[in-house]
Amino acid sequence: MRYSIVLAAGKGLRMKSKEEDSKVSFPILGKPIIGYVLDVLDTLKIDKQIVVVGFGGETIKKIVGDRAETVWQDVQRGTGHAALQAYDLLHELEGETIILSGDTPLLTKDTLKNLFKKHERYENDVTILTAYLEKPEGYARIIRDPKSQKIVAVKDEKDCSYDEKQFNEVNTGAYIFNNKLLFEMLKKENPDGNQQSQLSNIVTKIINEGFKVDSYVTLDQEEAFSIANRQQLSYVSKVLSKKINKKLMMNGVSIEDLNSTHISPDVEIGQDTIILPNTIILGKCQIGEENYIGPNAYISNSNIGNRNTIKGSWIEDSSLGDDNIVEPNAVISENTSIGNNQKLESFQLYKNKTIR
Repeated sequence: MRYSIVLAAGKGLRMKSKEEDSKVSFPILGKPIIGYVLDVLDTLKIDKQIVVVGFGGETIKKIVGDRAETVWQDVQRGTGHAALQAYDLLHELEGETIILSGDTPLLTKDTLKNLFKKHERYENDVTILTAYLEKPEGYARIIRDPKSQKIVAVKDEKDCSYDEKQFNEVNTGAYIFNNKLLFEMLKKENPDGNQQSQLSNIVTKIINEGFKVDSYVTLDQEEAFSIANRQQLSYVSKVLSKKINKKLMMNGVSIEDLNSTHISPDVEIGQDTIILPNTIILGKCQIGEENYIGPNAYISNSNIGNRNTIKGSWIEDSSLGDDNIVEPNAVISENTSIGNNQKLESFQLYKNKTIR
């Protein structure tokens, strides 16, 4: 059996936001950061998913919906303390538990599947996802025995000696644990549930007690990236945008300018549709074949048929059939439904209408 814990209780002070929301609720291409983490978990056949919420927890619960159970970390006392909040739901169960941070949207299904394969093939008690970074500042380090190359400790940077800080293998914050061992060690570390506790320290103690701890190294350094501030949020948005655009192009969509076109991962676009520069397509959209969209178009949560021409207009929460022409600066919103072979004029508002 497989279980997952997503850590999403932190406030994210470096986001410098006035909003009473967790940083993992911030959107990237119209989808909350934590949505990307839940999406990748959905590919792994997880039997029970748990999200640990705290600051802005009600917002996160709405985002999570029925995709996972939520537990509360009322006071932030570290990643180990956060994982311990799932004790009542998981501690008696046999199986494996993957723990991910809610602010790591660049993790891929292939990497996490390989992490599980390594864990299961070698019958590890803990398997850590690690990466080698040219500039490892800010990350916990993997400490290895120089002769055997076995992991002997995982140390947060502040606890590393000068020499240990020179190591460039880092902990990405993704782990797979033997589930019962995880909660046994968490409870031993924090018997009354009110103490500071970090997963990196738990892993080191598991090593010291003679259990088998290994790593799977991702070759994609970007997967180690976690979001702490708005500059990093912007960087991740660019990375994801290019990946999404390239995938669409490989499936027969033409995108004239990768850098100025931003498309949500939940958008489906048919073959031979052409997307012109400065176009934004967000939310859950289904767009058919042979459309000509842009430049400067905005489409959100809408269904578009085939062979439409959409010139620099705004379409939100609406639908278009086939063979329509939408002139520049038209606005179509609030469940407007457009049939086939229509021409929508420039500078016109089409709101809550049906046109056939």
